[in-house]
Amino acid sequence: MGRRQNRLLAWLYTRVPALARRYAARLRPVADAVPWTEPRVPLARATVGLVTLAGVHLREQPPFDMTHAAGDASFRVIPATVVINDLTITHDYYDHAAADRDPNVVFPLARLREFAAAGRIGRVAPRHVGAMGHVLGLEERRLVEQSAPAIAQLFLADHVDYVVLSPG
Repeated sequence: MGRRQNRLLAWLYTRVPALARRYAARLRPVADAVPWTEPRVPLARATVGLVTLAGVHLREQPPFDMTHAAGDASFRVIPATVVINDLTITHDYYDHAAADRDPNVVFPLARLREFAAAGRIGRVAPRHVGAMGHVLGLEERRLVEQSAPAIAQLFLADHVDYVVLSPG
């Protein structure tokens, strides 16, 4: 499927939710249940990071590969000090018109900063992650075996207690 077709489908699914639900009904679940872990650190003392699957990255970083049918399992590290206008989105599988106007729609870094300033969280992690949510086949395997462990190591090194995951 070409980039134009992907963009058309993203536009269509956004405007006709019944089609999106019909497509989603065909997908197989990844797991039977969502695992739960009791919180160990109160939010007011916690370091919180962000992972977005919306294709967000710094303008100066390479865009995600939209030519590969299986997606792109790579990720981009985004510093907490980033100016929101220095971000861009490379992702053809959802309509990101609103996120193009305000990346906080899918990468709520400004909200995290506000929570830290108000004492609702301890601090904002020094680094965050942008990735793509459309990953299939061998790219899914690369995500599970390489990218996800590398992202986890990044957050461990930064002493991150909680991660907010934002879909695209």
